[in-house]
Parts: sequence; structure tokens; C-alpha cells
Amino acid sequence: MSNILDCKIKRAKWITAPSSIAAPVIGRQFVLDRPKECKIAVSALGFFTAYVNGVRIGNEYFRPSNSIFRERNCKTMLYPISDEFTYRCYYSVYDITEYVHDGDNLLEIALGDGWYRQTDRTAEGDMSFGDALGTIFEIFVSDMNGVHTVYSDGSEWCRSSAILYSQLFYGERYDARIERDGNYTYSGVTVTELLDTILTEDDSVPDREIRRIKPKMVYSDGDTVIYDACENISGFAVITASPADGEEIRIRYSENINNNNLDFETTGSKYINPQGVPQIMEDVFIGDGASHEFSPKFVWHSFRYFEIKGNIDLVYVAVIHSDTDVIAEFESSSDELNRLFDAYLRTQLDNMHCGVPSDCPHRERLGYTGDGQVCAPAAMLMLDCKAFYRKWIRDIFDSQDKVGGHVNHTAPFAGGGGGPGGWGNAAITVPYNYYKQFGDKKPLEQYYNNMKRWIDYLASRSENGLVVREEDGGWCLGDWATLDPTVIPEPFVNTCLFIRALMYMKEISAIIGNTQDNDRFDALRAAAEQSIYDRYYNKETSSFADGVQGADAFAIYAGLGNEKTLENLIEKYAKLGHFDTGFLCTPILVQLLFDNGGDDVAYKLLTSHEPGGFGYMFDNNATTIWEYWRGWGSHNHPMFGASAKNLITSVLGISQKDTSAAYTDMVIAPHTPHDMTYAKGGVKTPHGKVEVKWHRDGTKIKFEIKLPENFSCDFEYGDIRRRLDRSLNIFSEKSL
Repeated sequence: MSNILDCKIKRAKWITAPSSIAAPVIGRQFVLDRPKECKIAVSALGFFTAYVNGVRIGNEYFRPSNSIFRERNCKTMLYPISDEFTYRCYYSVYDITEYVHDGDNLLEIALGDGWYRQTDRTAEGDMSFGDALGTIFEIFVSDMNGVHTVYSDGSEWCRSSAILYSQLFYGERYDARIERDGNYTYSGVTVTELLDTILTEDDSVPDREIRRIKPKMVYSDGDTVIYDACENISGFAVITASPADGEEIRIRYSENINNNNLDFETTGSKYINPQGVPQIMEDVFIGDGASHEFSPKFVWHSFRYFEIKGNIDLVYVAVIHSDTDVIAEFESSSDELNRLFDAYLRTQLDNMHCGVPSDCPHRERLGYTGDGQVCAPAAMLMLDCKAFYRKWIRDIFDSQDKVGGHVNHTAPFAGGGGGPGGWGNAAITVPYNYYKQFGDKKPLEQYYNNMKRWIDYLASRSENGLVVREEDGGWCLGDWATLDPTVIPEPFVNTCLFIRALMYMKEISAIIGNTQDNDRFDALRAAAEQSIYDRYYNKETSSFADGVQGADAFAIYAGLGNEKTLENLIEKYAKLGHFDTGFLCTPILVQLLFDNGGDDVAYKLLTSHEPGGFGYMFDNNATTIWEYWRGWGSHNHPMFGASAKNLITSVLGISQKDTSAAYTDMVIAPHTPHDMTYAKGGVKTPHGKVEVKWHRDGTKIKFEIKLPENFSCDFEYGDIRRRLDRSLNIFSEKSL
């Protein structure tokens, strides 16, 4: 029986359906002789759902995980890309013993376009990998004939389905009459070779239905009903209805509503597909006169509001995203911070699909390395997502040019603009933060040479010590999405981030015991530092780039400047009272303020009700984080929510020392802004749950700290230093 446990696809061949079929079903009959155990390994070109003898296998959505499936033409991107990628397809393994029986059995694999045949959104260029959807499978059997396999080999059959259209960014069209009448088109399949594609078992976290929401009706005119899910979510509406034969029910989705009309602007309606249709999320169900429960099979939407045209009996909203548990809790006297905590988690989860952390779950749905690296520390801290990020780290390096070392702005690569430091540095910062959170240094060891090649790439894009360009004809952003038009110099931002990457590389080299490159790292750092001082430093004021849009924060983050630089930074934002920074600088600024006595300033910025503060978002009906401080663009973008991490690490003070990983050396150092009266919460660590509560009572602050069994840590507050264990977890101190 041991052989069946090794469910790796070895003998199977890729098979594809005719490209003319919108959502094919590929089938295969197989005979078993009194089966004892049966498993299947299956992947697809497109999304798949597999059935054995009519029973759906598993409860996942949108498999396989997103990847660079195979070579495609990148010359149609918005700017030239000639990188050489690593191509990969993920397969899933299921135990199907309970679904098979003695004698004839039927495997059916239903396919939708998914990421593979994505043809309608062309804002980043032609993203499609091919015209024909397909699958590969291998069934591992233990029966009276011993241990053997049944595998895809071209003998399968194919038919059409009741799904007439299935595009990830637009929606699905389903005709129940086809299924009722069995009016399918049948054909054979074609054996297809993907010679350069690596088949890898999917070790990420699948998408599942997480919960259900009963929406609230907010408008009806008899023909159209508009519902409010009361929060911005990813998923879709599920309806029960009995439309007449040929009658259509249409469901459209948006984040916003304006005068009883859905407003599609923030979800991408300005983009037009090749057929001239605006990018609007819409599902269409064509009835057959009987009662059905309808929902799309191969797309998700992201929305708060949705409208239904047609008569229905029941409706609920299925919330669907990565099946990732929340492991952090936070509550405080600040309504703004409480809402920031909730909004960040909702936004991050809405953007976790197919093993990729996206920038937004509707308009673009891309694994931007900028957004992803900024949010990774918060997500890793507050969500049980080790497997999810292990997979995405692989995506980052699959998307790195094998020849030149260039790290792309999206992973898996799918076009998109960005810059070297704030995007490409994900190749260093994400594996580093993964190690710090989980204590797993395997990605650091596995990809160390890739990281070095990225450092070499940045050096090759430098002039006089400053990083000044990326790919020819491409983008080279510094910071992005500042409150007002971005004026902070791109070379300054990218060079500061280059310096920080070099600092990380020295630390990583020590972690993995490979320090032979440190002299080079030191030399590159010294040259970059000198160039920053020569070009951007004002000796009279001790500020960099005139302190615009957080420039001094970038400099301090890179180890530059002096005490006056820090004073300038704190003084500026104490006076300004809100963020003017982009998404790269904002979490750096918040961390520096909390680390250097600026607790009240950090609190003021985070809670501000002016543009440039989260209070302003919440005053304007936000339940998820906006892409821009003033509300432009997407309303479901996690990047500015990265500072929610500080609610745990700073306000509650649950963190670890610089030399620690996986909380082996924890410190609890709460920060207590004067405008707050209490905060409480906790987080699950590898050692167990840690909980902190503090409450201001006149001149005193009471702390309650609960630690896991047989675990101790340091407590720091002002001048107080104590070693804590479970017998010393409640005490009171005079307010400092």
C-alpha cells in the first residue's frame, strides 16, 4: 500500500478540449475490481472541478492555484518584457475511495477559463496562455489487481456544458435548458505537450466558502432590486429562483452605490474588452422553468452592493477566499483603530485567492510584489498563512528572469507597473519576514543565489551609486499613491530601499551561514549611502529631499541621518496631523514613530479624519481599505492597511527581539497613546496564544498579560524591565 501514498503525476499526459467550447467537461470511464483505496492527482489549464460518479470531489474553488502555466507571448505587454521565467502548474491530490465502486466508474472534470484563458481584460496586454482548456490526471488504485494507475492519455471524451461564458473579470453566463435537454456537443480531446512546465503538488491554502451573509434590500423599482451585503467582500450571490423557460436573471456587482444606481468606477468599468464591453462583474442565469439554486462556478466577484434583474425566491452572499484563519484579536477605546483592525483583515482576506495575495480582488486581481511585500508582515502576524506565503515566495522567484535577475512587479508574472525597490525587493523582504515570523529558513537557503542576482541587477541599474532605472521602456516608480501628486524623487526612494535590502542580505547571510558575499554588500551599501548624502542631504537642516512625503523616514529606515533627522520627522507629522505618504513609506513612518517616542503622533495619523487618515475612510462608509487616501481607485486594496500590524506589535506591544525568529525571544512593550484609555487583544504564536490588556486609570496604567504554559518573556514599559512568566502576569504601574 505504500506506493499509493506517492501520488505524483508521472505517466499522465496533458489533454485539451476544442478551443471553441466555452466551459468543457472532459470525461473518462475506468473499471475497478473491488477497490480498497483510490486517490487522484489532478490539474488543469483553467479552473477545474472534478466529479467521480456524479459526486463533486472536495469543496475548494478556483483550482489550480495561479502560476505561470507555460510560455506565452510577452511582447504584447504594456512595456517590453523579455525575461525567461520558470513555468509551473500545480496539481491537487484527493482521496476518492468513498466515491468509487466495483465495476465501471466515471471521472468528469469540468473546466472554466480561470487565469489560463483570460482574454477579456487586456489592460496589461494579452494575458492568455492559450485558446484550449485542458487537464491532466492520474488515478492511483489499490484493488484486487494490486496497485496500479489510470491516467490521462488522449482516450478521454469531451463535451460542452451549460456554461456559455466564463471570464474571471466579467462573470458567467449559464443556460439551464442545455442541462435539462442534454443538448451538449461531444468531441475527442487532443494530447498537448508542456515540455518546460514543472508539475508541482499544490501545498498552498485553497479558496473555500468561509461564511454566508444575508444581504439587506436597499432599493426596488419592481424590475430591479439592489442589495447591500453591509461589507465589502469577495465571493458571489447565490440565488434560488424559478425563471420561465428562456427567462434571464441578471446579477451585477459593485463596491459603491450612487442615487440607487450601482457605481462601477472603482471596480474597473473604464476598461473595455476587445468586444467593446466595459469591465463590469455580471452573472446571467437563463431558466428552464424549474426551480434551481444558481451561482457562478468559475469566477468570484468583489462587492458590497449587487442588483438583481428578474424574480427570485431567496438570496444569500457566499464569502469566498483563501481558507485562512485569523489568529489575532484587537479591541481598544479608539473606534478608528478598531475599524482599522477589522478593515485590514477583511481587505487582506478578500485579496487572498488562488495562492496569491492580490492588490485588489476585482479590477486587477494581480499579485503585485509592491502591495504584497508591504502587507506580508501584517498578514503573516495576524493570519495562519505560512503555507500561503511559502507558495507565493515560489511565485516571486518563478517570475524572476533566469538570465538577468530582474524581479517583476507581479507574481505570478502578469504584467503591471511598479519599480525596483518597492516591488522587486519582495524577493528579499518576503522570505526574510517569512523566516522572522515562522522560523523557517528554507526559503532563505533555497533562494539565496536568486536574491544575490537581484542585488546585482539593482547595482547594474545604478549610476553614481543611485538606482535610476529598471527595464528599458518600463516603469521605475519610487513611492506610489501619495496623498497629493508624488514629488519624492524616485532614485532617492529606490536607493534607500536598495540600502535596506543590502542590510537584510547581511543578516540573511548570517542566518544561513554563508557570509562570503558580505564585503560586496558592504561596498555597495557604502557607495549608495554616499550618493544619497551627496545628492539629497541638507547639512543645515539634517533632512533628506527636503523631507517631502516621508523622505526622512526612508532615510532613517536605510540607517541614514542623525537625531535631528528623526526630530524633523516627528515634528513634521505632529504638525501635519495626517499622512501625506505613499503606500511604501506609510508603514515605515508608523513604525519609526512608535519606536522613537512618537506614540501620540502615530495615533494621530492613524485615526485622522482628514484625507490622509483612516478615520476619513471610515467616515465615508469604508469597510475595506482604499487604494488612495482620497478615495480614488479601488476601495478594496490592502496596501495602506499594512500598519494594522502595529496594533499588535506596538499598541499591545507583542513583538520579538531583533535576533529572534518565531518568537523564541519575545518582548512585550506596550505603547499607550494619551488619547487612548485601554487596549486589549492577542495573537497566536508558535508557542501558544499571548494576550495583553492595558487600561488607563487616572495616573496609573494596569497591565494584564497572559502567556502560554512554560513560556516567559521580557516586559518593557518606559524605564521598567521585568521578566514575565505565568505567575507574574498582572500588575500596575504609575503612568509614565
